[in-house]
Order: sequence, then structure tokens, then C-alpha cells
Amino acid sequence: MRSRTDTRSKIVELAQQLLLERGYNGFSYQDISKPLGVKNAAIHYHFPTKEDLGVALINEFREILHTRTTDFMQSGGNPVNQLEGYIGFILDSFKRDKTICPMGILAVDLFTLPEKMQIHAQLLVNEMIRWLTRVLDAGRDAGLFFFNGPAVDKAVAVKSVLQGAAQLARLNGAGILDNAVVQLRRDLGRA
Repeated sequence: MRSRTDTRSKIVELAQQLLLERGYNGFSYQDISKPLGVKNAAIHYHFPTKEDLGVALINEFREILHTRTTDFMQSGGNPVNQLEGYIGFILDSFKRDKTICPMGILAVDLFTLPEKMQIHAQLLVNEMIRWLTRVLDAGRDAGLFFFNGPAVDKAVAVKSVLQGAAQLARLNGAGILDNAVVQLRRDLGRA
């Protein structure tokens, strides 16, 4: 018999995959319960509404961001390694599953998301931009990145390029994403 925590983890894991593949509106509790071999009631036990599940998914993505970035920001790790780690994550995720960034999925679905999910999605984007801004600022201060203008503007541009290129690559192949990454590195003086 599965523990409640184990079932909850499996629900979240499958729901994340479905969100990244189909978007929030592209799956139901039945799409989760059937492959897991549980009843819909088991999902409702952990997540009474789909909105509750959606908020949990966004918070899981936020936790991943916090976990992967906190050590770097506290220890002053290498900004190039951090940026390349982020780029590698995007490339690996796309090439493995043809999935795009959760922020891209949430942005497409934004106007159909419940209000609590919209708020949490905006928090996720803001946290991502703040983190990327700090990485770019630290890299420029160390002479590792070269760009004009405020780091926050460059962070928005970097995030937009990676997110948009992944979406285009879904239509026309991974080469588009690879080319965008090469250009992004050039734009930062990393070619």
C-alpha cells in the first residue's frame, strides 16, 4: 500500500509532466489517476481542486529555483557556471521531452488560470528574473559578461530568448534553440 506522501509525490510528478506537455487546461484528474492506478478521490484528498494542484505545481517549480540558486547566491559561485547550468537545464529538458519552460506554459494559459495560480505564476517569473539579474550583475562585475544597460533588462531578454526559442523549436526542431543559445552567448561576450 502506498503512503500518502508517496502518492502525493507521484501525483505532483505526473501533473508536472502533463503541465509541461499539454498546459494546465490539457489534463484532468483522470489523466493522473489512471496511469497511477488510483481513484480520483486519492487526488482530491491531496488536492481538493485542480487550482490547489496548480498552485502546488507552481510552488514546486519555485522551490526548485530556490534550491538550485540559494547556494550560489550565498557563496558567490561562478556566474558563468550558473548561467550555463540554467541554459543546460532548458536544452536538456527540451531535447529529452520536448517540454518548454513552465513559465512559457503558464503564460500561454494565463487568462484561463484561476486567480491564485495567476498570482503564483507571476511570483515565479519575478523570482526567476531577480535571480537571473543577480547572476548577470555578478558576471558583469567580474568581467565575465559584457552587455549594455541594466542587468534586469538583460535578464528579461535572456529569459525571453530561451523561452521563445524553446517554443519555436517545438514547431521546427531543436536547431532553433541551439542557434538561439549560441547567439545569446555571443550577446554576453561568451562566444
